[in-house]
Amino acid sequence: MEILDPPLDDGADRPTCEHGPATAADPRSAGCEECGSRINLRSCAHCGHVGCCESQAGHARGHALADAHPVIEQITRDGLGWAWCYEENSYVR
Repeated sequence: MEILDPPLDDGADRPTCEHGPATAADPRSAGCEECGSRINLRSCAHCGHVGCCESQAGHARGHALADAHPVIEQITRDGLGWAWCYEENSYVR
């Protein structure tokens, strides 16, 4: 059984903050690109890198900090949920 975060919205509006790109990149993988996890995934708004959440190995956060891509988006079954900016240390959607 695959466990995913519940959908928060339909992802139609993908606003970010001044640290995010004008248009968010689509997720480029169905699982974490480092460990293969398929639960609690985050997508880099800048390049689409997919990583696992901080409650797992934290690969999404690692990518965001190492590559200076501070905005990540929650991947849900129905699209995208919230967005987080590591520069602002807050939700931006």
